[in-house]
Amino acid sequence: MRLRGKGFNLEAFTECACFLIFGILLFRLTFTGMYLYYVTPRMKPYLYGLSALMLFWAAVNGKNMLRPKYKSRLHRCLVLIIPILLLAVPPAPPAAGSMIKSYSNANIPIAPTGGSGDASDSTQEADSYDGYGMDGNLEKPDASTDGSVDRQQLAEEETLPDSGLNGLNEEAKTITIADEDFYTWMYELGSNADAYQGYTIIMKGFVFLDMEERKENEFALVRLSMWCCSADMSPMGLMTDYEGSFPFKENDWVTVTGKIQVTDGYPTIKAENIEAAEKPAEEYVYPYY
Repeated sequence: MRLRGKGFNLEAFTECACFLIFGILLFRLTFTGMYLYYVTPRMKPYLYGLSALMLFWAAVNGKNMLRPKYKSRLHRCLVLIIPILLLAVPPAPPAAGSMIKSYSNANIPIAPTGGSGDASDSTQEADSYDGYGMDGNLEKPDASTDGSVDRQQLAEEETLPDSGLNGLNEEAKTITIADEDFYTWMYELGSNADAYQGYTIIMKGFVFLDMEERKENEFALVRLSMWCCSADMSPMGLMTDYEGSFPFKENDWVTVTGKIQVTDGYPTIKAENIEAAEKPAEEYVYPYY
């Protein structure tokens, strides 16, 4: 029953406050770029749109604050209080290495499956999805025995990376991989590994060590790719072979300079120099952005 006359509607006020706070926090998350820990850049306009919608609802609901109500049902606002708390105090992202263990099985080649993140799903999809293992090999069932791939068929199935190979110097036989070109080069090395045998490569990634079949002088130099949201992140990169002591630990970001070696179609890095590196401003790789 709605009461006539002057008064204060606590339920309308609480709903209005929740809409307003949620809209402001979502706008801040999007504006500062923190949303990239959860979704890909292509979601940015939708997040701004949702922020505007929340502010609009707050304004519309504000007119009911002076309409008294017989009984307030404040529990209806709980559905917004939970995401407000998550936006106000977002959890710190876990270490990259621990995220790999959550999305893949340690005894199989790790590849960006684009799946749900379950280990069993990764195992099943590894045989059907054209992803890149740590060794950079393109895992695709219809690839020919010499490692070549039908590019036309790939184009029909997914968006190919930009064909421009930035950082390539064919005369000096060097490849310098910038942060924004990481996916393009992983795709290229996975598709045409033999063409870059003996090239010097300079590549940044984080160290991953927890593999069952890893040799003592090996580690995986990888980055996490996000295809849609944080639930489907998966690693891509190259196995790296080094000599001597290794002062870095798992999850450390490093820049590796070394020679590309290809064995049975699998590209790896023979490290000549490994240096500590700063984490990129955009930590993840967004293949479809």
